[in-house]
Amino acid sequence: MLKRFVVSKSLAVCALTVPLLAACGVSAKEPETAHNTTLATTAQSASTPAITDAYQKFFDGSTNADQKIALLENGQAFADTIRGQANSPIAKGTKATVSSVTDAGPNNANVVFTVSLNGTPALQDQPGSAVKVDGNWKVSASTFCALLSLETQGKPPAPCSASTTPTS
Repeated sequence: MLKRFVVSKSLAVCALTVPLLAACGVSAKEPETAHNTTLATTAQSASTPAITDAYQKFFDGSTNADQKIALLENGQAFADTIRGQANSPIAKGTKATVSSVTDAGPNNANVVFTVSLNGTPALQDQPGSAVKVDGNWKVSASTFCALLSLETQGKPPAPCSASTTPTS
């Protein structure tokens, strides 16, 4: 009986998206982007607070779905997915911290972040990216899709296959 409960609980946790993938012990890795770390640190320092803020709010379980949609590149394309996650009691316990932001171009940055579940780091040192759209830094669709791909065993939702042309 206990084994069935543990398996059921594990499957339920793994079935939930983005912030909960951490509980399954999986890691989403995006392709590496070459950059000059010294130049990146200097060039990106002014944008680091805005990027950090976008990541923290996007992965915060208390941020409402509409705000998360606004913080994600092509957010409207992912609205159903984000709204589907919004009421998960487990998702409400997530937070993210950003450990580094480096320049990857004038409107792009590489980000290393950790997602915590109820205060416990669960998805550590994840590579991600941020994009500047209409003057605002957003979590990139590719970062979100990398996490969704883990949940769906390599079959992410349609917006992940679509063009990543930035839209609000």
